[in-house]
Amino acid sequence: MSTQKENKMNLLIWTRTGESLKIINESLEKEFKEKYNLLNYTKRGDILLMHHIHLDDLSKFSRRILIQPMDGTVIHPHIIEKINNFHYIVTPSNIGKELLENNGVTKPIKVIPNYYDDNLLSDDNGFFSSLFNEKKYTFYTESTATHRKNINRTLRNFLKEFTEKDNVRLVIKLNEVSKSRVSVLKKLLKKYPNHPEVIIINKKLPKEYLYSIKKGIDCYICLSYMEGFCIPLLDAVVLKKDIITLDPKISGYRDFINKDNSILLPVKEISTFLSPGDEWIYSKNSKWENVDYVEYRKALRTAFNGEYTFNKNQDYSQYSQKNVMSQYNELLDVVSNEVLEREMKIKELAQLRYDEHFSKFRMNPNLNRRID
Repeated sequence: MSTQKENKMNLLIWTRTGESLKIINESLEKEFKEKYNLLNYTKRGDILLMHHIHLDDLSKFSRRILIQPMDGTVIHPHIIEKINNFHYIVTPSNIGKELLENNGVTKPIKVIPNYYDDNLLSDDNGFFSSLFNEKKYTFYTESTATHRKNINRTLRNFLKEFTEKDNVRLVIKLNEVSKSRVSVLKKLLKKYPNHPEVIIINKKLPKEYLYSIKKGIDCYICLSYMEGFCIPLLDAVVLKKDIITLDPKISGYRDFINKDNSILLPVKEISTFLSPGDEWIYSKNSKWENVDYVEYRKALRTAFNGEYTFNKNQDYSQYSQKNVMSQYNELLDVVSNEVLEREMKIKELAQLRYDEHFSKFRMNPNLNRRID
């Protein structure tokens, strides 16, 4: 336990380098700094909150919580063994919980979704309108450009459906990917000389600029083969945008995406094409989902023509930052109490050992020496 005067409990928030998901960011630090001493990873702590599984030795922490979204359907058995060394597992979707259980996770699994930022609904700073002064129906997608995100086919089939005669544009927001990856997309554009307006933004933007783009677009597209949750999709439905995406069996966004708020594309099961960053976690037996691209092109035209009635009045308040962070607070309160109870048990055991030694000069063989 912490010996500092404020008697805070030590909490380590540990995430992969470059992690950008919202749950592990300055908001979490802001929420918990009043109650916990936030540590760097080199220090011993009471509670570990880790985003995505690592193979490091974590035994120095009294309680360990793993946040694990699912980007594949089958996890290697030795990774499941590592996951079961945590005391609690958090995953952002109900299908994620189901997949973890099917893979053999036996520790308690709690579904806590990702959230939309409160500032998403604040006033627009005008960045979108400064970029585009010509009114066009604007499709939009965000991508890390990994194979799982399926950005190539998203673009290629957009170019097959629309030409420069259509009053339409596609904005692709990338997260500072390599120049070679951007070059692939630009080569695709050259294959369609009469293509409509396509804007590729390959840079990180301040939140208020990114949110301006999200507010200015008309339709969000997500054709990823699998998503653990998909925050951009959540942002789009909260902002009451048109949506085109999969009708998934394995992606986490099916908790908040449905046929009323989105055009859902029929899917078929496909094999995965795992990146080096994923293949150590997921088996080659994992499955993803793909769409019929004729149906995708029909959906593009349907949305553009205004022929689909989207229900934009559904309630997403459970995904607000306040409500989601309160769930993390509740979990950490439970775990904090367990840490305190564990410390008391250790002290009681130490006293019993002391009493046993000096009263009988031997340890009672029935005395439990292990405290989990």
